[in-house]
Amino acid sequence: MKRMMTILLLAALLLASCGNAQTGETTADPAETAAAQTETETESPLDKLPAGDFGGADYHMLGDVNSNWWIISLYSEEMTGEIINDTVYERNHYVEDLYNVTISHTETKQAGNDIKASVQSGTDEYDVVWERLNQLITPAQSGQLYNLYDYDGFAFDAPWWDNDSVDALTINGKVFFACNDINVHTMEGCSAMYFSKTLADINGLESPYTLVREGRWTLDKMAEMISVVIGDTNGNGARDQGDSFGLVTGIGQFLSLINGAGDQLVIRESTSDGDTFTLHLADENVIGITEKVCAILNDKDRTVIVNDDAWGYDSFYQDESLFYIMQLGSVIGIRENMETNFGILPFPMKDEAQGYYTTSMEATAQAMCIPISAQETDMIEMVTEALAVYSDQYLIDAYYDTTLKGKIARDEDTTEMLDILTGSRTFDYASVYGAWNVYNRFYPHVRKSGGSELASFAASIQDSFDSSVAKTIEEYRKLEG
Repeated sequence: MKRMMTILLLAALLLASCGNAQTGETTADPAETAAAQTETETESPLDKLPAGDFGGADYHMLGDVNSNWWIISLYSEEMTGEIINDTVYERNHYVEDLYNVTISHTETKQAGNDIKASVQSGTDEYDVVWERLNQLITPAQSGQLYNLYDYDGFAFDAPWWDNDSVDALTINGKVFFACNDINVHTMEGCSAMYFSKTLADINGLESPYTLVREGRWTLDKMAEMISVVIGDTNGNGARDQGDSFGLVTGIGQFLSLINGAGDQLVIRESTSDGDTFTLHLADENVIGITEKVCAILNDKDRTVIVNDDAWGYDSFYQDESLFYIMQLGSVIGIRENMETNFGILPFPMKDEAQGYYTTSMEATAQAMCIPISAQETDMIEMVTEALAVYSDQYLIDAYYDTTLKGKIARDEDTTEMLDILTGSRTFDYASVYGAWNVYNRFYPHVRKSGGSELASFAASIQDSFDSSVAKTIEEYRKLEG
């Protein structure tokens, strides 16, 4: 979304600068336009940060480490020559010097409990906390987190904040946690689709890159390509490792394909009484998408679910599967285990009429929050914003351009696909609000029954869903005022 908005803005500025000779409007002087453009290009948002001196105050971050596949980019002890580590080190020291603060960091596997303990004891222990999205609902509803909109210095519409997360996580005008560029897990937490170039070439398949560019990359096209490659390659008459499959993935990726096709299992709606959530499973569009997704994922000749058959990972690494769907953070593991060429794609659309690509954010992606026990609010606001601005200028380039594009991506086509993949993100409340048990009940049902009985399934969980939503909304209402 950030990159697309930038392109659209530049196009608008170019159109606005041109006068119309036929109507007598003034045309801008080319030299003045070029000078203004140069000045705009060289002016850094870092130069616009407000001044401040906090007398050596400690800015303490608490960071969750409950995963083995993401990169944590909050703190660095020293320069090591590794670009992510060194950029984080330089960023933190830049902000320390700018505001006369000391940045410190603690790792945890129980951030929710740590927040609760700090709030209940009244200790000003943590200034910001980074935790998984689906683990922040409880502290938010319990009144343990600040409303981030109360911080006037947070420029949520700026490129260093994940605008999609801010919008999706805002409930009744309040947002208690959101993603920004300080932590590259905002990138790592995107679901992603990979493909084997070897299998695509051997089978004479149309270039997936061409399909994406021409707006023809759809679920039907994906299914068509899968049908070409599958087969009993090892000739033993059994479905097992060594055969050719269309897709390797996990049970969580039913949702990624549905989100990529432009819909969600739970949506937020505004009513006269405020925001609420609606179970969207019985919607005809969701049913149609689910049927297409299940036709691929439930067919064992087409798809290997690694939760059932762990050897599926090797199937993709060894060019025995055309597609692989997992978190973007898993791309390093693919590169380390796969000797042949692979590419990265956005998720297929429902059909060509959809007209845009979007990717699903994992519920275990990290977001930032501020415990209400934190007291140095001015310092937190200015330091956090400065860290985010610096990260947008340098850290995202270090991660995205060097780690992904430079080390991981095999060609320029893949770098273009990465831009598309990460450009728009969907936060589905069915997974973010995990305590509602929507997705946890949805995927076992559709694995067994597909999408044909989805309306009756939705009816069977409607009361439970309504009760959970009502409780959530009531908890948020208690925080108003």
